[in-house]
Amino acid sequence: MNAAVTGGTGFLGQFLLPALMRQGGRVRALVRRREDADLLKALGVVPIDGDLTQPGGCDRLVEPSDVVFHAAARVDMTGSWREFSTLTIEGTRRLLETALPQRPRRFVYISSAGVYARPRTLVPVSADRDAARPSPYNLYGRAKLAAELLVRRLCTEAGCPWVILRLGFLYGPGNQALFRRLAPLLRTGRLFIIGNGRNRIATLHVEDAVAAVLAAGIHPEAPGHVYDVASSELVTQQEFLDGSADALGLPRCRRHVPYRLAFLAAGLTELWTWISGRTPPFTRAMVALLAAEQVIDASRIVHELGCSPRIRFADSVQAGAWAEGLNGLDTI
Repeated sequence: MNAAVTGGTGFLGQFLLPALMRQGGRVRALVRRREDADLLKALGVVPIDGDLTQPGGCDRLVEPSDVVFHAAARVDMTGSWREFSTLTIEGTRRLLETALPQRPRRFVYISSAGVYARPRTLVPVSADRDAARPSPYNLYGRAKLAAELLVRRLCTEAGCPWVILRLGFLYGPGNQALFRRLAPLLRTGRLFIIGNGRNRIATLHVEDAVAAVLAAGIHPEAPGHVYDVASSELVTQQEFLDGSADALGLPRCRRHVPYRLAFLAAGLTELWTWISGRTPPFTRAMVALLAAEQVIDASRIVHELGCSPRIRFADSVQAGAWAEGLNGLDTI
């Protein structure tokens, strides 16, 4: 399988690229920084200089019959709508416009369970039953959903098979996007457990995510489907924060704050930082993400593609295990 990859220098990508190399075939990946290109060459990956935010920035990435794996996005819970739109939405549009005339074999888009609204019930969500309606303040989820719609429409018009994966809460070593926000709060004692901490989080280890991405790229039944991907184990907010602190070698969080108070404080913080031109340390989207009861029905990808997450959260959080790689590759 020949593959063209965006986001290859990010958290998921640094696990995906070696896995693609093990499949055989040529692997090409878009890169923005010279140092990243050298790292990719060491893996045997062909680096293609480019930038999805610039016109013509990905013109040389895709070749005929490639499987395209599009993972690049703005992965953050802070930022302006313009920042999310520029990379996640317009970057996807640019990639599709340059890739589809090359007639790729398949287009796999890496989306997120963040496209769902904050659930009001304990019923698991799934793409088969639930409409994607991210909250207005969830800029990340809104941008990912808009990119999903572009993929479905433009690929269908061009006759290119497409697959969309909505990944759960990714964790594992080298997650710069998550720990750029979480680690400073843990380190300074400014992180609070929201509510009682017993709400469940739909976790997914990065290596299990890679297995799902590979299956989406090669399985004959995958095209034309939106798959939810998450572990079936129950990890509470308290367990996730404790495990994250342990894996980073930082003190555990012990203080609690009511959800409504945390949400209000986040909204006021966003307003103040917007007026002052600063970046908020936490947002309503971050509060909702941690405090929501997140249960995802991933049965479709298990039954159709035989892809079932195997790594347990507790087995991956040995002391200091996630700190490795945090200062390595780029973040998208």
